[in-house]
Amino acid sequence: MEKRDKIKDLNKEVIMIPKILQDIESYLKNYQIDIHENVEGEGRGGSLKDEGTVKKALWEDKNLKPHIFDAELRGFGDMTVLDYDMKTKYVVNIKTSIGSSDNCFSKIGFVYALTDLEPEQLPKSMNFLKMNELLVNHKADIPNKDYYFLCVDKNDSSNVMIRGAKQINSWVVNINPSNILQVNWKKEKKLPPVNRTYEESYKVLIGGIKKSINSYWNNIPNDFKMESGSVNRFI
Repeated sequence: MEKRDKIKDLNKEVIMIPKILQDIESYLKNYQIDIHENVEGEGRGGSLKDEGTVKKALWEDKNLKPHIFDAELRGFGDMTVLDYDMKTKYVVNIKTSIGSSDNCFSKIGFVYALTDLEPEQLPKSMNFLKMNELLVNHKADIPNKDYYFLCVDKNDSSNVMIRGAKQINSWVVNINPSNILQVNWKKEKKLPPVNRTYEESYKVLIGGIKKSINSYWNNIPNDFKMESGSVNRFI
Protein backbone atom coordinates (compact mmCIF):
# COMPACT_ATOMS: atom_id res chain seq x y z
CA MET A 1 0.00 0.00 0.00
CA GLU A 2 1.36 3.41 -0.97
CA LYS A 3 1.82 6.16 1.62
CA ARG A 4 -1.07 8.28 0.28
CA ASP A 5 -3.39 5.22 0.48
CA LYS A 6 -2.41 4.75 4.13
CA ILE A 7 -3.24 8.40 4.84
CA LYS A 8 -6.60 7.94 3.11
CA ASP A 9 -7.38 4.93 5.31
CA LEU A 10 -6.40 6.82 8.47
CA ASN A 11 -8.72 9.68 7.50
CA LYS A 12 -11.53 7.17 7.04
CA GLU A 13 -10.89 5.82 10.55
CA VAL A 14 -11.11 9.33 12.04
CA ILE A 15 -14.39 10.08 10.24
CA MET A 16 -15.92 6.99 11.90
CA ILE A 17 -15.98 8.93 15.18
CA PRO A 18 -18.46 11.87 15.05
CA LYS A 19 -16.74 15.29 15.07
CA ILE A 20 -18.29 16.35 18.39
CA LEU A 21 -16.89 13.21 20.06
CA GLN A 22 -13.47 13.82 18.51
CA ASP A 23 -13.53 17.35 19.96
CA ILE A 24 -14.46 16.02 23.41
CA GLU A 25 -11.57 13.58 23.24
CA SER A 26 -9.09 16.31 22.23
CA TYR A 27 -10.37 18.69 24.92
CA LEU A 28 -10.00 16.10 27.70
CA LYS A 29 -6.52 15.12 26.53
CA ASN A 30 -5.42 18.71 27.08
CA TYR A 31 -7.49 19.25 30.22
CA GLN A 32 -6.04 16.23 32.10
CA ILE A 33 -8.70 15.73 34.79
CA ASP A 34 -7.78 14.75 38.36
CA ILE A 35 -8.47 11.04 38.84
CA HIS A 36 -9.84 9.95 42.23
CA GLU A 37 -8.33 7.21 44.33
CA ASN A 38 -10.37 4.09 44.99
CA VAL A 39 -13.03 4.62 47.64
CA GLU A 40 -12.29 2.25 50.55
CA GLY A 41 -10.47 -0.08 48.20
CA GLU A 42 -13.36 -0.19 45.73
CA GLY A 43 -12.40 1.06 42.27
CA ARG A 44 -16.03 1.64 41.27
CA GLY A 45 -16.44 4.29 43.98
CA GLY A 46 -13.57 6.33 42.54
CA SER A 47 -14.88 5.81 39.01
CA LEU A 48 -18.27 7.27 39.97
CA LYS A 49 -16.55 10.44 41.15
CA ASP A 50 -14.47 10.52 37.96
CA GLU A 51 -17.62 10.44 35.82
CA GLY A 52 -18.81 13.62 37.52
CA THR A 53 -15.38 15.20 37.13
CA VAL A 54 -15.35 14.49 33.38
CA LYS A 55 -18.77 16.09 32.89
CA LYS A 56 -17.86 19.14 34.97
CA ALA A 57 -14.69 19.60 32.91
CA LEU A 58 -16.72 19.50 29.68
CA TRP A 59 -19.26 22.00 31.04
CA GLU A 60 -16.40 24.43 31.66
CA ASP A 61 -15.89 24.79 27.91
CA LYS A 62 -18.37 27.30 26.44
CA ASN A 63 -18.38 25.57 23.05
CA LEU A 64 -18.97 22.06 24.40
CA LYS A 65 -21.32 22.92 27.28
CA PRO A 66 -24.51 23.22 25.15
CA HIS A 67 -23.85 19.71 23.82
CA ILE A 68 -23.29 17.83 27.09
CA PHE A 69 -26.28 16.50 29.03
CA ASP A 70 -26.28 14.50 32.23
CA ALA A 71 -27.82 11.05 31.94
CA GLU A 72 -30.94 10.04 33.83
CA LEU A 73 -30.36 8.31 37.15
CA ARG A 74 -29.63 4.60 36.55
CA GLY A 75 -29.63 5.14 32.80
CA PHE A 76 -27.50 2.98 30.52
CA GLY A 77 -25.13 5.87 29.72
CA ASP A 78 -23.39 8.46 31.87
CA MET A 79 -24.04 11.40 29.55
CA THR A 80 -25.75 12.26 26.28
CA VAL A 81 -23.89 14.30 23.67
CA LEU A 82 -25.83 16.45 21.22
CA ASP A 83 -24.19 16.71 17.79
CA TYR A 84 -23.34 20.02 16.11
CA ASP A 85 -26.42 19.49 13.92
CA MET A 86 -28.44 19.97 17.15
CA LYS A 87 -30.48 16.84 16.35
CA THR A 88 -28.36 13.70 16.56
CA LYS A 89 -27.60 12.38 20.04
CA TYR A 90 -24.86 10.03 21.23
CA VAL A 91 -25.12 7.97 24.42
CA VAL A 92 -21.74 7.83 26.15
CA ASN A 93 -20.54 5.60 28.98
CA ILE A 94 -17.59 7.09 30.91
CA LYS A 95 -14.84 4.67 31.96
CA THR A 96 -11.73 5.34 34.02
CA SER A 97 -9.40 2.38 33.83
CA ILE A 98 -5.83 1.40 34.71
CA GLY A 99 -5.64 -0.27 31.30
CA SER A 100 -6.71 -3.77 32.23
CA SER A 101 -9.88 -5.51 31.06
CA ASP A 102 -13.01 -3.69 32.18
CA ASN A 103 -16.67 -4.74 32.20
CA CYS A 104 -18.46 -3.04 29.29
CA PHE A 105 -21.53 -5.23 28.90
CA SER A 106 -24.94 -3.58 28.80
CA LYS A 107 -28.08 -5.27 27.46
CA ILE A 108 -29.79 -1.90 27.03
CA GLY A 109 -26.70 -0.27 25.49
CA PHE A 110 -26.28 -3.02 22.92
CA VAL A 111 -29.99 -3.01 22.04
CA TYR A 112 -29.79 0.76 21.57
CA ALA A 113 -26.75 0.43 19.25
CA LEU A 114 -28.29 -2.31 17.10
CA THR A 115 -31.91 -1.14 16.78
CA ASP A 116 -34.02 1.87 15.82
CA LEU A 117 -35.13 2.37 19.44
CA GLU A 118 -34.43 5.64 21.25
CA PRO A 119 -33.45 5.79 24.96
CA GLU A 120 -36.95 6.79 26.08
CA GLN A 121 -38.37 3.71 24.30
CA LEU A 122 -36.12 1.28 26.15
CA PRO A 123 -37.02 -0.40 29.46
CA LYS A 124 -34.94 0.50 32.51
CA SER A 125 -33.91 -3.14 32.83
CA MET A 126 -34.36 -6.28 30.76
CA ASN A 127 -33.65 -9.99 30.77
CA PHE A 128 -32.23 -11.89 27.80
CA LEU A 129 -35.70 -12.85 26.53
CA LYS A 130 -36.70 -9.18 26.31
CA MET A 131 -33.34 -8.29 24.80
CA ASN A 132 -33.80 -10.87 22.04
CA GLU A 133 -37.38 -9.73 21.40
CA LEU A 134 -36.30 -6.11 20.91
CA LEU A 135 -33.38 -7.10 18.67
CA VAL A 136 -35.62 -9.26 16.47
CA ASN A 137 -38.41 -6.68 16.16
CA HIS A 138 -36.33 -3.49 15.89
CA LYS A 139 -33.06 -4.50 14.24
CA ALA A 140 -31.75 -1.52 12.23
CA ASP A 141 -28.50 -0.40 10.63
CA ILE A 142 -28.23 3.29 11.52
CA PRO A 143 -24.85 4.98 10.81
CA ASN A 144 -23.09 6.36 13.92
CA LYS A 145 -25.83 4.98 16.22
CA ASP A 146 -23.69 3.21 18.75
CA TYR A 147 -23.08 2.75 22.44
CA TYR A 148 -19.99 4.92 22.93
CA PHE A 149 -17.31 4.59 25.60
CA LEU A 150 -15.17 7.47 26.78
CA CYS A 151 -12.14 5.85 28.45
CA VAL A 152 -9.68 7.84 30.57
CA ASP A 153 -6.47 6.22 31.80
CA LYS A 154 -6.26 6.37 35.61
CA ASN A 155 -2.45 6.52 35.43
CA ASP A 156 -2.33 9.23 32.76
CA SER A 157 -5.50 11.30 32.30
CA SER A 158 -4.16 12.77 29.04
CA ASN A 159 -4.61 9.27 27.59
CA VAL A 160 -8.24 9.51 26.45
CA MET A 161 -10.16 7.55 23.83
CA ILE A 162 -13.77 7.58 22.61
CA ARG A 163 -14.99 4.53 20.72
CA GLY A 164 -18.31 2.83 19.93
CA ALA A 165 -19.14 -0.74 20.88
CA LYS A 166 -19.37 -1.64 17.19
CA GLN A 167 -15.86 -0.24 16.58
CA ILE A 168 -14.00 -1.98 19.42
CA ASN A 169 -11.33 -4.56 18.51
CA SER A 170 -10.48 -5.98 21.92
CA TRP A 171 -13.68 -7.50 23.25
CA VAL A 172 -13.03 -10.26 25.80
CA VAL A 173 -15.69 -12.94 26.36
CA ASN A 174 -16.10 -13.83 30.03
CA ILE A 175 -18.17 -16.75 31.35
CA ASN A 176 -19.08 -14.79 34.49
CA PRO A 177 -22.82 -14.05 33.94
CA SER A 178 -22.54 -10.64 35.62
CA ASN A 179 -19.52 -9.63 33.53
CA ILE A 180 -20.21 -11.14 30.11
CA LEU A 181 -18.14 -8.88 27.84
CA GLN A 182 -15.07 -6.88 28.79
CA VAL A 183 -12.76 -4.59 26.84
CA ASN A 184 -9.00 -4.78 27.14
CA TRP A 185 -8.31 -1.03 27.05
CA LYS A 186 -4.53 -1.41 27.02
CA LYS A 187 -4.71 -3.30 23.72
CA GLU A 188 -7.58 -1.23 22.36
CA LYS A 189 -5.76 2.08 22.69
CA LYS A 190 -3.00 0.78 20.42
CA LEU A 191 -5.44 0.00 17.61
CA PRO A 192 -7.55 2.06 15.21
CA PRO A 193 -11.35 1.62 15.37
CA VAL A 194 -12.79 -1.26 13.36
CA ASN A 195 -15.05 -0.30 10.46
CA ARG A 196 -17.49 -3.22 10.65
CA THR A 197 -20.67 -3.79 8.68
CA TYR A 198 -23.85 -3.98 10.72
CA GLU A 199 -23.94 -7.78 10.46
CA GLU A 200 -20.31 -8.00 11.57
CA SER A 201 -21.04 -5.78 14.57
CA TYR A 202 -24.09 -7.88 15.46
CA LYS A 203 -22.05 -11.06 15.25
CA VAL A 204 -19.29 -9.68 17.51
CA LEU A 205 -21.60 -8.25 20.19
CA ILE A 206 -24.51 -10.68 20.24
CA GLY A 207 -22.28 -13.61 19.28
CA GLY A 208 -20.06 -12.77 22.24
CA ILE A 209 -23.07 -12.84 24.56
CA LYS A 210 -24.17 -16.22 23.21
CA LYS A 211 -20.68 -17.65 23.61
CA SER A 212 -20.47 -16.42 27.21
CA ILE A 213 -23.91 -17.74 28.22
CA ASN A 214 -23.36 -21.13 26.61
CA SER A 215 -19.88 -21.47 28.13
CA TYR A 216 -21.34 -20.67 31.54
CA TRP A 217 -24.17 -23.18 31.07
CA ASN A 218 -21.73 -25.89 29.97
CA ASN A 219 -19.86 -25.41 33.25
CA ILE A 220 -22.99 -26.08 35.34
CA PRO A 221 -23.18 -29.70 36.63
CA ASN A 222 -26.16 -31.60 35.21
CA ASP A 223 -27.35 -32.29 38.77
CA PHE A 224 -27.76 -28.52 39.22
CA LYS A 225 -29.93 -28.14 36.12
CA MET A 226 -33.71 -28.31 36.54
CA GLU A 227 -35.99 -30.11 34.14
CA SER A 228 -38.22 -27.89 32.02
CA GLY A 229 -41.09 -26.53 34.11
CA SER A 230 -39.71 -27.77 37.42
CA VAL A 231 -38.74 -24.23 38.39
CA ASN A 232 -42.45 -23.46 38.87
CA ARG A 233 -42.43 -25.60 42.03
CA PHE A 234 -40.14 -23.03 43.63
CA ILE A 235 -42.18 -19.94 42.72
